[in-house]
Amino acid sequence: MLTKAYPISEIAGQTYEIDEFDCASCFLLIGQDKAMLIDTGVGIGDLAGAVRQLTDKPLITVITHGHVDHVGNAWQFDACYLNEKDWGQTGRKPDPRGDVTQRRRYADMIAHRQQGDHPRYPYDPQVDIREWERQPNWLPLCDGDRFDLGGGRVITAHACPGHTPGQIALLDASTRILFVGDAVNGNIMFMSKPGQPGFTSVEKAHEALKALRDLGDHYDHIYNGHHDYRPFGQPLREDVLPDAIALCQQLISGEFTPTYEKNPMVGWPDQLAVHKGITRIAYTLEGIHEPE
Repeated sequence: MLTKAYPISEIAGQTYEIDEFDCASCFLLIGQDKAMLIDTGVGIGDLAGAVRQLTDKPLITVITHGHVDHVGNAWQFDACYLNEKDWGQTGRKPDPRGDVTQRRRYADMIAHRQQGDHPRYPYDPQVDIREWERQPNWLPLCDGDRFDLGGGRVITAHACPGHTPGQIALLDASTRILFVGDAVNGNIMFMSKPGQPGFTSVEKAHEALKALRDLGDHYDHIYNGHHDYRPFGQPLREDVLPDAIALCQQLISGEFTPTYEKNPMVGWPDQLAVHKGITRIAYTLEGIHEPE
């Protein structure tokens, strides 16, 4: 039997952060008529079962972007919304069935990185991280899409390309929370180069981050998809978004010295990076400007 022993924190009324054992955070928003699940993690355990312990209302599943640590348990749900730009350059939809080894490796890396605080997790990677049994029905997610959960709870999608071309943020007007996936956090990665799958220039990401900043009158808190950049159950620090915007501007203007440093993701190659406060942006020199 797959584990359902996820740590869960109620971050606002009828709004839950589900901790996928330090690998990723999923969020459950419950309205009067429907519920929404934001992201499905790297794919550990029975996420659908954990959700059903919190609500039996019809469920909308939305994926902020197409990386494996956010789509990993998508197979447990009938349908998932994802921006088509993250379906793959040939229109291929996400399908980590062949990536079960990669997903187990990712979970193992997180466990080793967190070992001092969490020496044991209540899951068996050989049992709880498994190949997909089926494909969900993939539905396109677009900038401006609105999801009415009932009782005045409406969630609006906002495109924010950068970390991936199809990255989406979700604004919950009722709780005044902005859910950003990996668009904003303490370790932002813009690692693709022009011509590579997933490329988005720092210039374009800069504009998207400024658009999120300009939504500031509509939200009080930001929650990103990995709580290792903030305490579990707590929002992202208010300085992270403005510092990320300032770092992008620094890269675009050329006011930096390229410096390689150790990657905070254990076992990954060294990276070029810039820092401000607690915020770090990893980049490639070729990926700063829009191709001419």
